[in-house]
Amino acid sequence: MEKVKLSSLLEDKIFRIPDYQRGYSWDDENWLDFVQDIDALIEEDINSHYTGTIVIYKSKDNPVENYGNKKLELVDVVDGQQRLTTCSLYLSVILKELIIQGEVEFSSEISSYLYNGVKSKLRLNNDSSDFYYDLISRGTPNTTPNNIHQQRLHNACVFFRNHIHKKDNSSQESLKEYLGNLFDAIIRKLNFSFYTIDVESEIGMTFELMNSRGKKLSTLELLKNYLMHWVYRNVSNENEREDLTKTINKAWKEVYVNLSNCNGNEDQCLRISWILYQNHTPKNWKGYDGFKENDVIPLRDFSKKSKNNTKEYIYRFVNGLAIVSKHYAEAIKPSSKNSIDEYTWLTKIRRIGNMANFLPLIIAAKIKLNDGKTSSYDYINLLKALENSAYRVFLWESKRSNTGLSAFYKWGFEIFAESHSIVNVTEWIYGHTNWYSNENSFRNRIREISNWYSCRRLLKYSLYEYELFLLENEGKNTFPDLRWEDLSDATIEHILPQNPDEHSLWHKTWDKKDAAYYLHDISNLVLTRNNSNYLNFDFERKKGHAGQGYCYANSDIRQERKLAGFSTWDIESCKKRRQLLEDWVISRWGVEKHYILPAEINEEEDDDLGIEDI
Repeated sequence: MEKVKLSSLLEDKIFRIPDYQRGYSWDDENWLDFVQDIDALIEEDINSHYTGTIVIYKSKDNPVENYGNKKLELVDVVDGQQRLTTCSLYLSVILKELIIQGEVEFSSEISSYLYNGVKSKLRLNNDSSDFYYDLISRGTPNTTPNNIHQQRLHNACVFFRNHIHKKDNSSQESLKEYLGNLFDAIIRKLNFSFYTIDVESEIGMTFELMNSRGKKLSTLELLKNYLMHWVYRNVSNENEREDLTKTINKAWKEVYVNLSNCNGNEDQCLRISWILYQNHTPKNWKGYDGFKENDVIPLRDFSKKSKNNTKEYIYRFVNGLAIVSKHYAEAIKPSSKNSIDEYTWLTKIRRIGNMANFLPLIIAAKIKLNDGKTSSYDYINLLKALENSAYRVFLWESKRSNTGLSAFYKWGFEIFAESHSIVNVTEWIYGHTNWYSNENSFRNRIREISNWYSCRRLLKYSLYEYELFLLENEGKNTFPDLRWEDLSDATIEHILPQNPDEHSLWHKTWDKKDAAYYLHDISNLVLTRNNSNYLNFDFERKKGHAGQGYCYANSDIRQERKLAGFSTWDIESCKKRRQLLEDWVISRWGVEKHYILPAEINEEEDDDLGIEDI
């Protein structure tokens, strides 16, 4: 390992980020530390600063590529991509600003550190490569960021530009001097520990050493490097070693692409794979350490699991992880391109929240659907049962977010193992719902006047679903004019106002006791574009008429427009609307058939750590 400066590091190489690595992940905190370190080199006149490690992989038949009038080695960056990318982004901002300030001689430095023609010195992976090139060459991308990694690259450039202009540079000359000092500090004063690996499977062993010395890596990165270390240590046949290494790298590439597309959670995706391929019990999840146990992927002690069985398990798990990541991305960021019904019900489940409890089950069912092991009909019925359970247990009953977690994990594992059918599990979900939200109690309580306004999540979801129902059954358009993302307290309207004016007609229509009784009930609440448009107006003014402007009668929200059918808003009108909503809620989330569970629920298992919700 040698110490090098950025100027010599970039002199004779083109650096490529392999597709199996995660994308750019630094954020404001990292950028702030970085620029403060650079500023300190200038302000305190420090000659050098240790910046970290750069590890590259150079194969025996390492390719050489034309770059301008030079031939440069093309090497893979296996550690240090965040530092290299950040240095390049900051340099691009500095050089552009210097040229704007008239220091045109710095144009010649662009080829040395950033790009020459359409080729860049650093090439990012997957779908960030072109976006990154646009940033360093043009200053702005040709397209808007479409994933979290592209967004971070864009945000980094904005951060660096803002930092430069926040500095107290009282004149153009002082700004030029500061920019020149920044450029010099980055290329000449930053020191890197540089290390070259020439055996691909050795990468994992290198990272194991780095991690033992305190290097911070994500769980997914740690697992990949452990698997590469396992291959290096336990597979002697060169062809077999190469095949398994390529399998791992290919799987990780697919995982990172899928997670990037949905802005997903690495740990969540990995945990789901563990549940389906290893163990569904929450208490048995130990994160990265669990994979290294002797009955999972032993490194040295093969007394519980043979080396050959371990190798077969690695093949199965890494290929399965890639498959899980694909269905995970589709589940947490559903698209109508696949199936309208799937998109509809996954979106509803996501809106309710606590979707994480259901993800192993949903993904297991999606895999079986994809493999032709179940029908679309049964899969959609499963999603409907989950939406019903989420509404009744989490919204209606306000149960803890981990309620039923162990049962859903178990059912996901069993569907994946094909020990139970999706049809059976769907029936058990309804039985689970009845366990936590008794059907008779649900039907009786829905008939009671209650403070729905205090349960905002329940209220918003219920009223939004009511709007979708009205549009489907009475309207021509199936898409509501008020988006779910726009819902807030301001989009909930009290028909009878909370604070009527002193001389308002409301006081003649309602006595204080009845008004207090019905005020926050669902019967007196409706979705609106913005409740500030109604203030505390009397009903006749709120109701209005077609062509009047902002009023119930002229609203593009179907449930609001239906209020214009009432001649007045009194207690009888409220009772009438309540009866209609009672019947609709029961028809929407009530369950006519009595379902039972195959066994009693063990709530103690739910107390173990579950998957973080999204």
